[in-house]
Amino acid sequence: MSEALAVFLHDDYIGEVVTYRRGRQHDKSRVNFTWDSGYQPGNITLTESFASLPGVQPDATLVSNFFGGYAPDGNHRAAMAKRRGIDPGDLFGLLREFGGSIGGALTFRDPDEPPKYTPRYEQLDEGAVAQRLRQAVKQHDLGTQDDSRSMLPGYQPKLLLARFGSGWYQPHGRAHSTHILKPELTSRPGNIHNEFYSHELARHMKLSRFASEIITFGQTTFLAIERFDRSVTGNTVSLIHQEDVAQALGLDWRDSDAKFQDPAFLANPARPSALRVAELTGTFPDSDGATTEWLRQLVFHVLVGDNDAHAKNVGLIHDANGTSVSELYDAVPNFFQPGRMSWDMAMAVDGVFDHRKVSIKRLVAEAASWSVLRPDRIEATIQATIHEFIAAQAAIPAPTGVNPGVVERLAWNAARLTADHEISRPKEH
Repeated sequence: MSEALAVFLHDDYIGEVVTYRRGRQHDKSRVNFTWDSGYQPGNITLTESFASLPGVQPDATLVSNFFGGYAPDGNHRAAMAKRRGIDPGDLFGLLREFGGSIGGALTFRDPDEPPKYTPRYEQLDEGAVAQRLRQAVKQHDLGTQDDSRSMLPGYQPKLLLARFGSGWYQPHGRAHSTHILKPELTSRPGNIHNEFYSHELARHMKLSRFASEIITFGQTTFLAIERFDRSVTGNTVSLIHQEDVAQALGLDWRDSDAKFQDPAFLANPARPSALRVAELTGTFPDSDGATTEWLRQLVFHVLVGDNDAHAKNVGLIHDANGTSVSELYDAVPNFFQPGRMSWDMAMAVDGVFDHRKVSIKRLVAEAASWSVLRPDRIEATIQATIHEFIAAQAAIPAPTGVNPGVVERLAWNAARLTADHEISRPKEH
């Protein structure tokens, strides 16, 4: 079993990962990474969390939080680790077993892997897709196969498959998926339909471009989502590099709460905030454009009633043009689904977590505190986003299966903000 992994960005070798050791100390949750001395950083940034310096070994904590940020969360990580006989906190083990195809354009490979690699796919019929979706729900393991080297963050049951033409394919080894399949859950059957409705609204507003659709195979219904970090030509999958804001900020990959703002200490440096996201986008070459996009996404999260807009659900794209905010993803109207626990958002707006207390004034004050955008740009962006949302709701019919009241509550949110009121909530009848 290899004691080192070769790290590639796209197909360029950039360095080596080994288990973390300092003297007799061995922390399984950390790894060491050393940039290859011959690596010449190009136009594509690896991460915002540490610098690209050939021959240098960056801080192990920053490296571990970045690489660990590509791993699954909670019971998914535990189930997948158990399948391979490793500890769920063993970062090197997770990268060795599942780092062949992750988010973005990084791959972790055996140093002895032959230079010429041919990805292997197995075509699945409808029954096989349904069976793997049932496995993903029951086992919490992303439908992992014995030779799979793929993983993706998140708590929600999902399956990673490739779609070529009209066919569905199981990636084997480190072959790449192109789609995320989320099954309809018997406990919350409306969830995937609500998410699909949110996708439709976001696409109409040009906040998202990826395709998605609700599909039924026999008795199994699922939401198929095109990955925005993949592009397909024929049967060839190309990678687009990305990281999430939790990785970019160096948040602790081991702590499931680290992606949420701290209600007890809003400026906690170990947690995110809307301000910290804006401070990050404010450093990009097109800081105005990136920060405006972040503001548009923040307003959308408020309008759609998303209580899960944490740092792992804000993405950054690293490509030859530089770094930008990714398409909007995982924005779901959770506040208006059955089983809602509270009205608190993942990150505060002007110091307020309670969704019912958000207003245009608070949104303006929040964005003004970032000190990146001009006041007139802030006001215009917020107003335009709300009006685009209203237009999207008017143009997009709600899909069958959306939870009762969701469409009306989203319209309520927009109407309250347009009237310059706090969102509040309608009276129960």
